[in-house]
Amino acid sequence: MTEVVSSPPITAPLRRLKLKKAGWIGLGILVFLLAVLLVMPHFVDLGLFKRTYLPLLEEALNHRIDVGEVHLSLVPTPAIRLSNLKVSDSAAAADNTLFTAQQLRLKLRFWPLLRGRFEITELVLVKPVFNLLKQPDGSFNYADAGARKNPTETRREARKKSDAIKPAARAPVPLAIPNRVRVQDGELNVISRGSAPLQIRGIELSLQEFAGAAPFPFRLAFNYPGVKNIFLDGELDYQEDKALIELKNNRLKISELTFPVQGTVSNLATTPRVNLTLRGDNVEAKAIMQILANAGLAPRGVEVSGAMDIALILAGPSNALASQLHSELKNVKFRSQRAGNGSLSGDVKLKLPLGGGALARRLQGSGKLAARDGELTNVELIKKIQRVTGMIGLSKDEQRQATTFQKLEADFTLHDGIADFSRLYLINPQMEVDGAGTMTLEQPTLNLALNTALSSRASARAGRARAASFLKDKQGKIVVPLKVTGPADNPSVNVNSEKLAESALPKSVEKGFGSFFKGLFRNR
Repeated sequence: MTEVVSSPPITAPLRRLKLKKAGWIGLGILVFLLAVLLVMPHFVDLGLFKRTYLPLLEEALNHRIDVGEVHLSLVPTPAIRLSNLKVSDSAAAADNTLFTAQQLRLKLRFWPLLRGRFEITELVLVKPVFNLLKQPDGSFNYADAGARKNPTETRREARKKSDAIKPAARAPVPLAIPNRVRVQDGELNVISRGSAPLQIRGIELSLQEFAGAAPFPFRLAFNYPGVKNIFLDGELDYQEDKALIELKNNRLKISELTFPVQGTVSNLATTPRVNLTLRGDNVEAKAIMQILANAGLAPRGVEVSGAMDIALILAGPSNALASQLHSELKNVKFRSQRAGNGSLSGDVKLKLPLGGGALARRLQGSGKLAARDGELTNVELIKKIQRVTGMIGLSKDEQRQATTFQKLEADFTLHDGIADFSRLYLINPQMEVDGAGTMTLEQPTLNLALNTALSSRASARAGRARAASFLKDKQGKIVVPLKVTGPADNPSVNVNSEKLAESALPKSVEKGFGSFFKGLFRNR
């Protein structure tokens, strides 16, 4: 019988020896990594980076570039940080700075860096500020960026000339264009001489897989004056041979609304030309009105509900860009303490050239609006109408009817800070009003000429006076010419003396008749 001898168990000293060996190996790796982190930056020639690539950027942009300190970090990823980056403007705008950035970060590949190559994987701009200065001729200060000093020199000739002049600077492998670009907390200022600048803040931009061979995803967020948290995302298709960018599957989100966006940005090599379109059908009017009010394009304090179609176009060359808004209202319910309430339909077209200056003066447009089955809500105007109709002899119920409308229509144009009403029309059971006039958009002030045709009953009561017969129309209704002037919140309502003089009223009774109606309609 053979005796089986078992192996002795691993002793505790042996286990400790193996653990100790593993510990030394780990410590060695850690020491190596620390040595790389501490020593490697000293072997990377950042001065060569500045001497080589910044002149290339200056030559490409045709603008002077200044930077503060240049640092190399390896943790968490290798990156070169340029602080206080500044791109000077041209000599014609020496008092302006075209571009600044608190920091520019270039994230690098680790192993190429060990061999002295700067291969960038991502470019990050931290707090960049773009100052676009609009010249008197309409051009912007960036128009000369990228322009060659010698326009007759071809790109190949320029490259040969540059290689001949700076052979040492061309020794490193050329800087690769990163396929990822990010902008953090950017700002864009559009400045026109003599006007307040247009400031777009909180710009966050992300470009992914920016290779140029195929559409690449992007995301943009920014705050427009009065409108916060605007988001645009989708894909961009860059076509280098056409110097064009096409938007694909793009969506714009403002507040709770999302719209599809399509269009192009062309002429990238010269003066970019924008042609973008946003459309939405059966959009909730309340959200649209809130956005327009925040941007200063619509009065505040107006409550609306219902559906509307909207089309927004951003078009034109970059030095004369304008936004165009076309909206169609579909029986939208509205309520305003300053005007009235009812059901509103019609078309409105607005055009707003971008840039500085008072918004009300830059706004252009036209519209045809029709309100149905509503009432006036301007307290002072109601008092005046009820007082007038009461003196004519209407009952209290009829006086209330005089402040309502079965139909209220307005045709208007907007220009130079003025709403020009070519037609105003109102009809209710007690009167029919037709006229025209203007209203200023800033601190709204009225200047309206109205012809008020009293109802048959009101005309019969007021027509007992001898002079009233001279103001009756073919239907036997008295038509009183009125002038409405002053602040929209509390306008004056008076007899239009100029129109009264055109009524062929006999001189013998004109004085007494005028005194009667002036007392009837005088402002109190």
